[in-house]
Amino acid sequence: MSKSRSYEERKKIQKMWEAGETVTEIARKLNAPTRSIYAEMERGRNGARLPDQRLQYDADLAQRRWQEAIERRGNRKVRQATGPV
Repeated sequence: MSKSRSYEERKKIQKMWEAGETVTEIARKLNAPTRSIYAEMERGRNGARLPDQRLQYDADLAQRRWQEAIERRGNRKVRQATGPV
């Protein structure tokens, strides 16, 4: 089961990424799988580039996208019990 990231953790990721740390370094510092950090980076990608030409990560955007996904998903147990809506 995957662990959802808190907003504070997303801000830490953004700060480390902007400081030039790699995904592997961020994962090690947060004691998280590298793949989950890559997924988080994808969630927060806004298309802009940092001065070092890496894609920018935006913690606010990542948080908003995560919340939207939760709202779209809804309560799965209720949906399964009542059938498709």
